[in-house]
Amino acid sequence: MVEFLQGCDLAIMDTQYTEEEYAKHIVGATAQWQVVSLALDANVAKLLLFHHDRIMRPMIDKMVEHARALVAKSGKPLEVEAAREGAEIVLEAKVAA
Repeated sequence: MVEFLQGCDLAIMDTQYTEEEYAKHIVGATAQWQVVSLALDANVAKLLLFHHDRIMRPMIDKMVEHARALVAKSGKPLEVEAAREGAEIVLEAKVAA
């Protein structure tokens, strides 16, 4: 996955569980620390976090705060936001030199 995402401008990833919840639900879903670690290792510029379970959606803002704290500890640049329904993302074309 690191190779696949290497240097991408934007990654939109599910952050199913907090670290505490992940220990109880290790079933293939991702925890926020895994998503942040992957994005940092791949030098992703911006990470958007989402959660598909409607019950957990209020937790997303707390997950974003925690993800930002993990990024700050790493010392690497990575912008972290919550994905929002209806948001529009404009991607600019890059011209190879």
